[in-house]
Amino acid sequence: MEPLLFALSGVLAEVPEAALRATLPLWSVVQVREQSILWRQGRPADAFALVLAGALDVLVDGTVIGRVEAGDTIGESALYTPEARRFASVRASVRAHALVLSRASIAQLRAHESPVHDALLRRAIAAATHRSQVFDRVLAQLQVGKFAAPSSASSGIFRRLWRRVARTTPNPADCPPLTNFLAHHPLLGRASPQVRAAIAETFTPQAFRAGQVLLRQGDADARVLVLAAGQADVLRTVDTRGGTLLLGRLEPGAIVGVDAFAGAARTASIVATTAGWVHAMTREAFERLPPPARTAWLEVTLAGSVRRFEAAAQALQAAIGVFASHQEEAIPPPSMATAPQLAGEPWKHR
Repeated sequence: MEPLLFALSGVLAEVPEAALRATLPLWSVVQVREQSILWRQGRPADAFALVLAGALDVLVDGTVIGRVEAGDTIGESALYTPEARRFASVRASVRAHALVLSRASIAQLRAHESPVHDALLRRAIAAATHRSQVFDRVLAQLQVGKFAAPSSASSGIFRRLWRRVARTTPNPADCPPLTNFLAHHPLLGRASPQVRAAIAETFTPQAFRAGQVLLRQGDADARVLVLAAGQADVLRTVDTRGGTLLLGRLEPGAIVGVDAFAGAARTASIVATTAGWVHAMTREAFERLPPPARTAWLEVTLAGSVRRFEAAAQALQAAIGVFASHQEEAIPPPSMATAPQLAGEPWKHR
């Protein structure tokens, strides 16, 4: 077996050998010398890479916020949009080898509906989800942000938010149609009406009441929600006393839980602040989508996961600076273990 094919088979074991072999001309093998820059922050995200050996540091505004090693992916945003730019620089901490796909090669894989393309999307989603979860935990430990409310138990905030309302039978006809939201999505708006229609058919409208917990932190809830009407808060419990961070507020059109199909537990809860409607899609319904629609939704999922990760990475970079400013001695940047006694290899995904 050729070395390149052997390397790809080790990373994408779920893809048939014939499909991998067909993509060999599209890959480039890149070697990055120690302390050399592979990609620079702010430049176009025009390539995606699988790291074969060595290690690379990821820097946001000069601060090292993570590391990628053999088996990891980097440059995920190149898989779903031609307009993306690098949110961070990537520099080899030791000599590294990577398999690189250009944006043109990615487009070719997508156009031919290659199983390699979908396998890369799924792997990239899992990696971005894992990184976001690690950074979320670090931020929670640093308690960066504003507390929405304290409570004596972790579920107290949700109990207080729950409101008793008259129980009526909702009429699905009252739910705003999903097709309008999909047509205005930055990625799905470019898809064909047939693809959007297939995706819309996998969702089921569900009514909710003010105070209802739509998604609960810690649950392995494999559903994706699109908020169709009403409002909701994103809340994260950050300590054993039930201290809760208000992470954001959701308006109609928000897509929630895009990385649910990666099998990850929820890192925050979604609590309705008004009555309203969501459209919900299960993992089983997603897997029944025709290939073009499934690929389109995987790209939406990856875009959401990357945006979440980038926001967490930038918040963490700022938090490290705040933490360092309160220390008597400067904190060396290369490892998350320095801020303060946190996970040492935040990007390692298995």
